[in-house]
Amino acid sequence: MSLSHRFFSEALRDFNRAFALLEEPVFYHVARRSAIPARSFARQPATDLIETEEAFELRSELPGYDKKDIHIELIDDNTLQLRGSTHQESSAASESKAAEESKEVATSTPITPKWWVNERVSGNFQRSFSFPVSIKSEEIKASYENGVLKVIIPKANKETRRIQID
Repeated sequence: MSLSHRFFSEALRDFNRAFALLEEPVFYHVARRSAIPARSFARQPATDLIETEEAFELRSELPGYDKKDIHIELIDDNTLQLRGSTHQESSAASESKAAEESKEVATSTPITPKWWVNERVSGNFQRSFSFPVSIKSEEIKASYENGVLKVIIPKANKETRRIQID
């Protein structure tokens, strides 16, 4: 079951990437010097969400992100939002940097890098999770280790209130 789920999840992610490329202007790819265009678009990180009796545990794969570029916000009493961004050096930027370095070295032939493959994902992501119960916003804990964001979201205790009959 998990193998088929992973297969379809990866296939869906690939389709999302393909359709995102269709939304970009045509001249964007023509103007690039790279043989293979960079993948720079909004993405949905792979996420697991587990419910226990006391809390929800969210784990999201965010390889290549700095902790400072990941934001977790509580939108309302039961909705959590993850946002983040990462950028990689573009081929044009590295070519101009290499051109400057070659001027400093003063060689007869300028050395410019040629990108053969540029597949790493860069860009922004935003994802919201709505929980079926209220959560304790002041007790939410988050950690980021080895490219995996882990967020523990404690459930709020259901408090019953007795109503006096007049």
